[in-house]
Amino acid sequence: MSFNILGNGLTGLQASQQALNVISQNIANASTPGYVRQRAILESQQTSPGTNVYTGNSAQFMGVKVTGVERISSAFKQAALNSAVGKQEALSAQAAPLDNIQGQLQEPGTTGLQSLMTQFYQGWTDLGNNPVKTGGTINGAAAGVVIQQGATLAGKLNSLSDGVASEYQNQFANLTGIVEQVNAQTQKVAALNQQIMQGTAGSNNVNALLDQRDSAINEIVKLTGATATSLDNGSVQVSVSGVTIVSGNAFNLMSVSGASTIEEAGGANAPGLLVGTVKASPAGGQAAGVLSALNTDLPAISATLDTIANGIRDAVNSVHSAGYTLAGTPGGDFFTGEGAQGLTVAVTSPEELAISRVDGVSADGSNAGKIGDLVTPGTISAVLGGATAPQSVYSGMVTRIGTQLQGLNTAIDSQSGIVATAQSAVDSESGVDLNEELTNMILFQRSFQANSKVISAANEMLQTLIGMV
Repeated sequence: MSFNILGNGLTGLQASQQALNVISQNIANASTPGYVRQRAILESQQTSPGTNVYTGNSAQFMGVKVTGVERISSAFKQAALNSAVGKQEALSAQAAPLDNIQGQLQEPGTTGLQSLMTQFYQGWTDLGNNPVKTGGTINGAAAGVVIQQGATLAGKLNSLSDGVASEYQNQFANLTGIVEQVNAQTQKVAALNQQIMQGTAGSNNVNALLDQRDSAINEIVKLTGATATSLDNGSVQVSVSGVTIVSGNAFNLMSVSGASTIEEAGGANAPGLLVGTVKASPAGGQAAGVLSALNTDLPAISATLDTIANGIRDAVNSVHSAGYTLAGTPGGDFFTGEGAQGLTVAVTSPEELAISRVDGVSADGSNAGKIGDLVTPGTISAVLGGATAPQSVYSGMVTRIGTQLQGLNTAIDSQSGIVATAQSAVDSESGVDLNEELTNMILFQRSFQANSKVISAANEMLQTLIGMV
């Protein structure tokens, strides 16, 4: 019986020591990103076959053993966190380029396009009110202002168009970088799957590998909003919008398709993601937000700027070409070029300005006044055959961008709260609580001491028995 007691004490010491080792591992990694707390699994060892604990001295008690070390994690809570993080990353990625464009617009302000349009038309009004100098020559100062303001207006549209095009290229490069990161993490997950399957088959502790794999999956989730499914062999399958990128130790690389410039984008050439040859349309993650900017937001802004530029060009040219210069020459185009990026002033000197409505009336500045009247949305709309006035189109675009950005930022704030709640739920399950670990340390320390006492008591009993013999 004493030898049985010694065995029980020894297993108790060993189990307590292993449990303390696990606790010390938890405490050491309390601040390690991605670490999931662990717990020693204790199990009472079976009594010897054919005996019964109620049969008296014939019963054989075999003590306790550690059957494994488990990770304390909840797949459900982690999936909820992944979903929340994927949505947050998508919102942030979509808001970033819109924020950049809004900064370029500089509205409201004296350097914004709205103000420059007003100044341009006001310059024509001033020229119409004072068209000539003494001697019958054109008012060169006022005419020079009109040409300069026209060049400034065209330059602003050029700059805005270039800014949108540059933002498009930046976001396309961003998407390419995201794909490179996804592919690196994809290969890492596949390699870890292989190691985990081998370790599990060999009954080895693979908890550290599981932590590394979860961290890699979390990165893929942030980038693409991917979902992960556990497989029976200990590996996981990772999918993006239903397209598998990792299954066991096999993986499929992702690539970017479509145009890298806004001029070439659109239709079948729109940017997208491919897994092998299969199209993937992420619903979350940074990739989803970037694709929304590339395929919807930035092209829409660029097209609107083109509409504004062409509207200004057509309206001004229509009125200008209906007038005459002071020399009696019919007016030509004031603006030339296509779209916001191509708009430029065609007139090179004040003498080319068609400020008069009637041929040969040198002091008449009525045509310049009519161009100045285009500052009124209703007037320019009538000249354009009922189309929306460029200044109204621009005002609507600025409002839409501001409203959309405000909505995204509000959604980001709301989603941040959801992420924080989901993260708290995961941390409460998987995170290391030092208070709890210190309590467990005291518990197993006492267990270790108690088992030591059992061995000491058994030793004294043996010594007494030997002395009696």
